Amino acid sequence: MKKDHVTIYDIAKEANVSPATVSRVLTGSAKVRPDTMNRIMALIEKYNFRPNGLARSLTYKKSKMIGFILPDINHPFFSTLVLKSEAHALKRGYTSFLCNSMNNSEMESQYLHNLLEKQVDGIIFLGGRINAVKTNPEYAEELKQVMDRIPVVFVNGQMSGVDAYAVHTDEAYGVNQLVQLLVNHGHSKIGFLGGLSGITSTEMKWTTFKEALNDHNIEVREEWMIESGFNIESGEEAAAQLLSLKEKPSSIICVNDFVAMGTINMINKFGLSVPHDFSVVGFDDIYLAQYFPPGITTISQNYKQLGQTAIDVLINLIEGKEAQKETIIPTSLVIRNSCKQFIPK
Repeated sequence: MKKDHVTIYDIAKEANVSPATVSRVLTGSAKVRPDTMNRIMALIEKYNFRPNGLARSLTYKKSKMIGFILPDINHPFFSTLVLKSEAHALKRGYTSFLCNSMNNSEMESQYLHNLLEKQVDGIIFLGGRINAVKTNPEYAEELKQVMDRIPVVFVNGQMSGVDAYAVHTDEAYGVNQLVQLLVNHGHSKIGFLGGLSGITSTEMKWTTFKEALNDHNIEVREEWMIESGFNIESGEEAAAQLLSLKEKPSSIICVNDFVAMGTINMINKFGLSVPHDFSVVGFDDIYLAQYFPPGITTISQNYKQLGQTAIDVLINLIEGKEAQKETIIPTSLVIRNSCKQFIPK
């Protein structure tokens, strides 16, 4: 431990006490057992520890600041979720630092350390390393070191070997809802477009999709499952590949609403239409989904509940209260005009 980077959390960890106990020793504000006080004082002298003003605020009154680390602020899922979360944090008396890592793991690491230097009380972590199917041990160890000092809550993510508090939406239930809707509309030829292998959310949706088709005794056609990405352009590319096949599905589930928009664009470019020629459904219920013609049927991530729950869990941890280790937020089906009853031609 470098002497010039020692914090009250480092002292507390080495002394095997809480930061509040170190605080009481520093201020003399309450009685501390003599053996505990001697142990803490020895470490304070060992490291020549002198808390600065901001650290004192953190020790006694908290900084009342929360950090958000997210991979892409331009993506409506993340921007909408952060907006809902930040509004709720403000109501609870906390301001926010927003850190956009631009899908770069090195920037995530830099932001983790920057937020510690800013003395935030806790961190909400979205996307990036917590969405990787295979956990990078170095990134996991880095997060565990941060979590030794301040609480961190994962949203829609996890890491092997990291015992984190997490809030998830029930995306598997959402996929099942979409399959059930299409089956109820008479569709038995169903494709799936978008996503990337190695991303937990994508692979969970693929697995759930296949299981749902099997449950309905519907054949899984691998050539109708096309990996492409998460943006509108990748939706267009995947749809063009699908439409070039001799045999095509009558309905398409997309990994998110952006991919659904690209899919609808490409269907239109082929001189066909949604939902007359193909039924298309999305996922996430971003703001644009309701206005993109013909109005995209999709799954809502219930952003307000998801964001508020993540903030409540984090603040409970910050304030030393009990918090649920894992919370599942329900998803819900939003029906619009992009799918209809299948009529054989």
